[in-house]
Amino acid sequence: MSFEKRQAASKGRVLGKSGVRLTAVYFASMLVLYVGERLIVESKGLRVGLGLLAAAGVLFAIIGRLGRARTLAEGARPIERRLLMFYALGAVGLLFYLAQADFVMEWLRVSFDNPKTPDRWQGVFGVLWVVTVICAALPIIFIEISYADMDTKRTVDAARVERSMASALVLAMSLCLVFLLNFMGQKHNSKVDLSYFKTTRPSESSMKMIENLSSPLEVYMFFPGASNEVLEHVESYFSELKSRSKYVKIVKADHVVQPDLAKKLSVTKNGVVVLKRKGKASQVIRIGTKLRRAKRKLRKLDSEFQAAFLKGARTQKIACLTVGHDELTNRAREGERGASIRDLKTVLRKLHYRAKDLGVQAGLASEIPKDCTVVIVADPRKAFFEAEITAMRKYLDDGGRALVLLDPDSEWNGAELIGPYGLQMNKNRLANDKYYVRLSRTMADRHFIHSARFSSHPSVRTLSRARGKVVSLFYRAGSLSEMPSTAGLRPKVRFAIHAMPYTFEDKNSNYRFDPKTEKRKSFELVAVVTLPGAKKDKKDKKKKPKFKSDDGMRMIVIADGDIFSDKIFRHPGNAYLFVDMIRWLGGDEQYIGGSTSEEDQRIRHTRKEDQIWFYLTIFAVPLIVLGGGLLYTRRRRSKS
Repeated sequence: MSFEKRQAASKGRVLGKSGVRLTAVYFASMLVLYVGERLIVESKGLRVGLGLLAAAGVLFAIIGRLGRARTLAEGARPIERRLLMFYALGAVGLLFYLAQADFVMEWLRVSFDNPKTPDRWQGVFGVLWVVTVICAALPIIFIEISYADMDTKRTVDAARVERSMASALVLAMSLCLVFLLNFMGQKHNSKVDLSYFKTTRPSESSMKMIENLSSPLEVYMFFPGASNEVLEHVESYFSELKSRSKYVKIVKADHVVQPDLAKKLSVTKNGVVVLKRKGKASQVIRIGTKLRRAKRKLRKLDSEFQAAFLKGARTQKIACLTVGHDELTNRAREGERGASIRDLKTVLRKLHYRAKDLGVQAGLASEIPKDCTVVIVADPRKAFFEAEITAMRKYLDDGGRALVLLDPDSEWNGAELIGPYGLQMNKNRLANDKYYVRLSRTMADRHFIHSARFSSHPSVRTLSRARGKVVSLFYRAGSLSEMPSTAGLRPKVRFAIHAMPYTFEDKNSNYRFDPKTEKRKSFELVAVVTLPGAKKDKKDKKKKPKFKSDDGMRMIVIADGDIFSDKIFRHPGNAYLFVDMIRWLGGDEQYIGGSTSEEDQRIRHTRKEDQIWFYLTIFAVPLIVLGGGLLYTRRRRSKS
């Protein structure tokens, strides 16, 4: 058919609108691909089918554009070529998406010498496909909008289409710039404090400490003058505490004006608070006199007060940490960033505990020292000797207290230690494809799970009361289950933290749920074990011993050796959990309740939160801007 005949056949026909159908097929194919990759996770066959359908749809749209361009007049062909170019650009974006897919990276992983190289390439292609698709989609939409009402009876306004395309490219480049800035900000994390300053208030735990006072507590606040800004915040905090007990006395002083009092309390400068109790050593909280420098101290004044109060309220307790089995220590394990417990020991000091190594020479293989308030077994990678297990068993049976952190990556599952008390460790890693923490933005994050399912046990009281606001993080955790005691004991086992719904044992470590071999169910992460201690009746020695659980053994077992490591310990949920557990194990449950702090915490998003932000930033905001622009353009045209 000659060009004249093709042109005559197309007279009166709207050029753009017939091409809109091809564009609709093109974007519908993109939507099908998105549904298959983002919303349908479990069915691999359905995902592959939708992917092939999407590829066929894109190919159909491109071939349709090629055929359509041959039937149009010379003036419309450049517009069709522009659309065809952006169609092809979108197809390239899909190839970039395919290149960064998890199964492709896993296939290529063996080809790289450095194990981190595939993740870097995945990040590069992850950026490229988003930028490419945005730069293709927006121009197509803008060109179709300006091109749709043109027909062959009039001259095709190519200049108008070019202006629309240029506007779309500017908008696309702006969106890509925002995307790249967010990506770079994530990889090179830094922060600037622009927040409104707010000091802390007394927590429930601090209130309990004050309410349990049975002797006077004198609080000396050394600050210059009577209108110091820091003094106002400090006085507000301690005045609230004073309202809870008649034993609290507040004294405002000045180091320069009252040198004798300052010398008596060993104060050498202003900007400090001294807690003084009769017969006890004075405890000093250093804050500062300038508000700009004192902000950090004021934000965590509550925890500082608790640490100072406990030092003056009771004798120092001892936490014995087992060594000799490749446990977590102050130094990180080789090749494992954050695999250390420096932060844990810092919190122990604030709780007025002294950390002490417990090895064979210190009695681990013979008799656990009686001054050990709590024994902490921190993620041992090697098995305990039989003599060590015997000593630990005797210590626990005699009413000892222990915190045991086991890990599925360890060669030892702790059966000899926890089996007699009705527990067993399951070493298959738990995974969750809905409730997990986005850290590396890869499938491996599904092993970084979190939980907000807490019991009412005192060892998780703070988290239980803050349910819905604070979660505990678990990194590559296993699970626990109850079993009959291997030693014929009758321990009481309670599970304090349960895994979230959709959790499964990732038996083949592929980060995916395999319905044929894996099951979703409620797994147990933390177990609390008690064994009553015998208390004989002095009046009648023939009677059977009466049991009192408070005097007996207490043990907490966690199926995650990394939960209190430095890599995640600073997360509030994990820090609160550790404090409550140590207080319960050490017999200080009357102080359980946590501390308040206004310090900024690192934000970690769950998958659900990330999805919300993704939809808002990628779809909602651009659509609002685009809709507003289209509405303004329509109104301007209607007026003209």
